Amino acid sequence: MFYLTNLDFYRNVFLVEKVIRDKNHGRYFSIDKGKVVIVADITLKRFEEFLERVIGASRLELAGGKLAKAFFQEAQRNELILNEFIEAFTPRWNLWKRKKGSHLISPFIGEQGTYIFKLWLSFVFAFNYRRLDAQCEKGGSMVDSQGWVQYSYTPEERQLIKKICQKYQVNMDEREVTRILITNAIKSIDPTISKIIETNYRMFIDKIDYFEEGENLKIKVDIVGRIG
Repeated sequence: MFYLTNLDFYRNVFLVEKVIRDKNHGRYFSIDKGKVVIVADITLKRFEEFLERVIGASRLELAGGKLAKAFFQEAQRNELILNEFIEAFTPRWNLWKRKKGSHLISPFIGEQGTYIFKLWLSFVFAFNYRRLDAQCEKGGSMVDSQGWVQYSYTPEERQLIKKICQKYQVNMDEREVTRILITNAIKSIDPTISKIIETNYRMFIDKIDYFEEGENLKIKVDIVGRIG
């Protein structure tokens, strides 16, 4: 099983000089040029910058492939991070191939999918790792997979979404925006996961549910993976 510890995760994602955990409060701090910054503030800033890039570039419009292009560019934006992601899972696929065979794609994604999607969405994209959940399992064949990804948007993130949509004159329901953000981030993994498993593989969105939990908006996305 592959995983990053919280300490490694924050160190790698933010490339800070040092990360310290406050054991009394369970918070993480980064030391950047002598200044102490709460990591929660950094994650929110990353999310805001992500919104600026994808909404600013596409206005969340499908026409002319604007939306797909904005998310593809976001996924490819940091070559170092993208390569680290690929290098994390490629050895596990190679080991799987030797032991069980390259035809067993679905069981591989079933075993590794939780880590693949949680790290893709928080390591390559800017969703908060602690509020992400994912589960994958074998689908109807040895190559088809299925599962779900779940994310809880905080009031602060919801406010940022509203602010940036207003800035770029995107007149869209909040739930529709949250759906577009998470589903397009999921689907943008296609070229990368295809590279890892050495087969053209695509993720499809099957079903979406929303839940209001206090001031948080939780979205659950059912996904299906297929060769093609």
